[in-house]
Amino acid sequence: MFKKFLSIMFIAVALMAVMPISGYAFGNTVSLYETGTSSNIIYIKRPESHSASTSDKTYTISAVGEQGTKIKVYRYNPSSGVCELIKNETYIGASGLYSVVVDLTSDSNIFMVTAESGKGSQAVRIDIDKIKKSTIDRLKNVTVTIRNFIW
Repeated sequence: MFKKFLSIMFIAVALMAVMPISGYAFGNTVSLYETGTSSNIIYIKRPESHSASTSDKTYTISAVGEQGTKIKVYRYNPSSGVCELIKNETYIGASGLYSVVVDLTSDSNIFMVTAESGKGSQAVRIDIDKIKKSTIDRLKNVTVTIRNFIW
């Protein structure tokens, strides 16, 4: 009887030691191809076409959704092949607005914004390209002239 009790206690302690590790790993990565179970939980407002280019070091992603919707933001890591959590879960408030500033660490940045509510889950891919300042400066110096055309 004592051996059973001791065995159960040992298993319980072992599970308690492992649970924080497995709980931490679960949900901290998502596939680049994740879509979720729904497509109408959040609507991405910025960028409008789910892709954008900027010369800034950061970018603001914004969305709208129902109050209480849980949002997480992930960044794609090419070396691991998965998207890793960069912004812990946040809930959309009474305004229905969500906004987050993300760092642009490379020339091509891929983010996954995930949402969960009573309607299900949704994942939205967002691609942000970082353009060098020198390219922007060159584009600002481009002049276009209109020549006389014969109609």
